Parts: sequence; C-alpha cells; structure tokens
Amino acid sequence: MRKRHLMMAAAVLTAMALSGCGGGSSSGNSGGSGTEAGANGGAQAGDNGSGAGAEDGAGAENGNGAGDSAGAGSSAAGAAYGSTYDVAAAGDVVLDVMITSLGDSDGGPYLRGVMEDYMALYPNVTLNPVECSMNDLYTTLITQATAGTLPDIFTMSEAYSANCLEMGMAVDNLPELLGQEYMDSLMPAAVENATIGDTLVYMPWQNNITAMVYRKDLFEEKGIEVPTTWDEFLEAAKALTEDLDGDGKIDQYGCVFAGQRNDSAESRFQTFALTWGCDFVTDNGDGTYTSGFGTEEFKNAMESFINLAVNEGVAPAGFVETGYSEAYTMIASGQACMFFSPSNVLGGIYNANPDMRGKMGSFPMPTAEGVDPVTSFSSVGMTISNTCENPEVAADFLKYMTSVETSVAWNEATCRLPVVEEALNAICEKDPAYSGFAEASDSAVIYPAFAGLAELRDASAECWQSVVSEGVSLDEAVERAAQKAEEAAAAYSS
Repeated sequence: MRKRHLMMAAAVLTAMALSGCGGGSSSGNSGGSGTEAGANGGAQAGDNGSGAGAEDGAGAENGNGAGDSAGAGSSAAGAAYGSTYDVAAAGDVVLDVMITSLGDSDGGPYLRGVMEDYMALYPNVTLNPVECSMNDLYTTLITQATAGTLPDIFTMSEAYSANCLEMGMAVDNLPELLGQEYMDSLMPAAVENATIGDTLVYMPWQNNITAMVYRKDLFEEKGIEVPTTWDEFLEAAKALTEDLDGDGKIDQYGCVFAGQRNDSAESRFQTFALTWGCDFVTDNGDGTYTSGFGTEEFKNAMESFINLAVNEGVAPAGFVETGYSEAYTMIASGQACMFFSPSNVLGGIYNANPDMRGKMGSFPMPTAEGVDPVTSFSSVGMTISNTCENPEVAADFLKYMTSVETSVAWNEATCRLPVVEEALNAICEKDPAYSGFAEASDSAVIYPAFAGLAELRDASAECWQSVVSEGVSLDEAVERAAQKAEEAAAAYSS
C-alpha cells in the first residue's frame, strides 16, 4: 500500500513534554470555571480522539469585556487568536456544535467553558453543544445527512472523511474560511491526513500517535528491558503478572487489551495489524482497493492479538467487554501494566490515580520479527456543514478554540497533543512519560482515505469476538472477515 510516512516535527515532539495532563497543573486555568472543571475532571477521560481547548485566561477575560461592549473589546480579543472576520457585525448567529468529547469527564466541561467564553466575547453568537460519542459518530452523521439535520460544526476524522466528502456533508472551501495564516500554523502531516485529493475535508485538531504506555517504575524495579518485538513483550508481560498478596489469585497483570466491538478497540487493532506487516487496505492508485484480510500477516496478527489478550494469562479476564476506559482504569489501579493508545490515555490514568505521575512511561509499538518499527498517525478535527448559514463565524470559533494558548490549556486538561505547531513548541516542560510517543512519530504512517474503513474495522472485531465468545475457529473467523473485507474493497472501488 502507498502509505505515507511522516516526517513529523521530530525536534518539536522530542522536546515537548506535558506537565499537567488531566488534573494536576494550574497553568492556563485561571480563567473560567468551565476550563478548570475540565482540567480537574473525573476518573473517566474520553477516548473519542476529538478535542479542543479553551483560551481560559484570555478567553474569560476578553469575554467579560465583551459583555459591556461587543465592539472594540471583541476586536482586540479577536486579534489575539488570529480572527479575520468581524463576528460582532454578523448579526444574531446560532450554531449547533457537535464535538464528540463534549461527553467526556475531562474534555466536556472544559469545552463548554470554551463555548461560554466565546459567547461572552461575542454576545450575538449562540453556541449549542450537541453530544455524540466517537463510536456513534459515523451512524449519527449518516442519519443527520440523510435527514438534512447536520449540525453546523461536527467532529470528523480520517476514518470517515471519505464518506463525508462522498456525501457532500461539509463545505468545500475550508482553507479559505480558516485563512492562509492559520493553515500555515498547522502540522503539514495533519493537513495531509485531513485532505482527500485537493479537498481539505476537515480542520485537524489533534494528532494521535499510538504508542505503548507502561509502568516504568515496575520495569526499572524488576530490571525489565523495554520490548521491541511482540515475543519480548510477552516475556515482559509474564514477568509482571503476579499474585502480590499470596492468596493464589493474580492481582497484577502484565498488560490489558481493549476488545469491545467499537471503533476504539477496532482502530487499535488496525495499528496492531500494522506491526505484523498487515495493511487493512491498499490504495492501488487507480481508484481500486485491495484488502489485506486474506493475507497470512492478518491471520498472524489476529492470532497474536487473541493469544496476548486471552490465552497467555497475562491480561485480565473479560477481554471482549473491556473498552478504553476499563483498560486505563486497570492501569491506574495497578491491575495491569501495559496498554497501547494515543497519548490521551495518560490523562485518564492520572485522573483516576494522581499517584501514577512519575511512574508511567511510553515506548514505540513492538513489532513481529522481521517487521520494521511502525505505528499509525491519525488526526481528529472538526468541519463545517454545507448547510451552515454562517460558515465564517463557524470558522472563527474553530480558530478561537484551537489558538496556541487554547491548545496548550486543552492539552493540560486532557493530555492530547495539538496540531498547531507553535502550541507543540510551547508545551516544553519535560515529562519522560511522553518520550515513546515522540520516538514513535519517526515511524508513523497515514492510512489511505477509504470510505469503507468502518466496515473493515467492524469485520476485524467480529472476527476476534467470534473466536473468543462463540468458539469459532480462527481459520473460519478469519475467512469470514476476509470475505467481508474483500466485498467492501470491491464496493468502494471505481
């Protein structure tokens, strides 16, 4: 497949460190209560991959000024985040904003604070928050698009961008609405990831490099080397799986895997498959696609995934019921020691157990023997509906919520990494827990835009669940999955 390897801003990512993710830091949180609530959110941090921040100090302060006068005060505030549109002169504007992280315990209150700050800055604008989980996003958007009820702003990712473009859900002039200066502030890889052909389908918001988070303190205590292959990973997991209190039952497992049938677990398996040399789908460059489900690499990846999660005794029971939040909660409670995920998982762990700060680390994904280091890069962002009556105001709000100050503060609340390059540079206080994500960026690849990706991912989850829960043989389950994947690849080929 013609995967696009990234030359990420390696120096930026290597230098970056995030000191306050998910709860501890007070930096940037002197503004509105909404942002403070986000930064000190509850034990469950969202896995939906979406996020934006509040410019809490400047936003709240400017909002107070705007309450008295929407003119000069809002103009000065607009300049602070690069506004190029006279929002105050736009008349009364109502925007429905569907951001998947609005339902998260860490990001949700924070984002509502962002929206409140913007409305205080521009009293003529009303922003209505609309909740939708990332796992429900695809079906929700299809239903809304069919019914003509799309919100003005909605979450989008590369997993659904081809469908979004095919169905004409979004505006086709997003770069013009955002402005060249703003576009130039974004990571080139993130812009590439959000672009199909010559069309920027969505505004990238955060980058999701996948790496393995682990109990660095326990590795050091036991003298365990960081694994680079899955065989070494298994040996490390065995060494960490213990009966700590001598009651004959395992109290601490070496790892945990998410096995629910949803996009969160399925996207993780897609990355896992990469580490076995398997591409879910190959863009042949002529409008056709080929599935990788019928390859030996896919079968090997599926077998290894099931063995590690279920058969080797190194992961807790209940694999098919384990989701993202259950997995990081097990890490936070000391029940498990390794889990692969984008960087926001550290926010969930720290929120659930602040004592884990200083104990966590990260390393690049292990690979099968003979497979070069590899991981996935994806971006999640927002786009503007083609039915939005005020796209200029919608774009202005998106620029507000992703300004440098906002992106840094949002990172402190959720541990998500921004795609605004200056914000990455600004997040410079070292936290060794993020070194693995920086290192993994050197071998990250972008998946091709494929409208049937959700179907492929669902087929992979059906495969492992049928083996684990229904007793279907691996060969039969893989054969079924390969047939479905082949049909999807043919259906979306031109």
